[in-house]
Amino acid sequence: MKYYIYLLLISFIFVGCTNNPTIPQQSNIKIKKLNILLDNLDTNKTEAKDLAKKAIIHARVLAKKYDLVKPPLFQNFLVNVGLRKKGLCWQFAYDMLSFVKKQNYKSFDYYIGGANIGDYWSEHNVLVVTCKGCKFSDGVLLDPWRNSGDLYFSKLKNDKKYKWKQRGGLR
Repeated sequence: MKYYIYLLLISFIFVGCTNNPTIPQQSNIKIKKLNILLDNLDTNKTEAKDLAKKAIIHARVLAKKYDLVKPPLFQNFLVNVGLRKKGLCWQFAYDMLSFVKKQNYKSFDYYIGGANIGDYWSEHNVLVVTCKGCKFSDGVLLDPWRNSGDLYFSKLKNDKKYKWKQRGGLR
């Protein structure tokens, strides 16, 4: 009986060291869903697939870089009181913009979208991706802030949480 208890305890120790097989599968599903949205923008299929994968990964990279905490509003508090250097929604949006522009995709245009512009407590900013020469309103939003580094994406017009407006011109 004593040996079974030891075996059980040792098993629990090693279980904590194994990889969780659902995490890569969930990422692959998200990549495929984002790829479909980007591909439906009438873009280069290879670029759409590459952008989908890199955007999801880069959102996590930024979350780690910003030492992000959950929920995102608490992150804002930490930044605003000086306990974190970055991690506000607009910083995510512009850092995502900088990242995707460095990829030199030929079939995409990029915009910064804003909701509740000027309202200190509820203003929100995202990166909006469109096909080359397409309208802002037809774009796909990439929002790494909303889910604390787990990239939220949607067709701009299907996002019911915010009413998006284009901030400035084409980027």
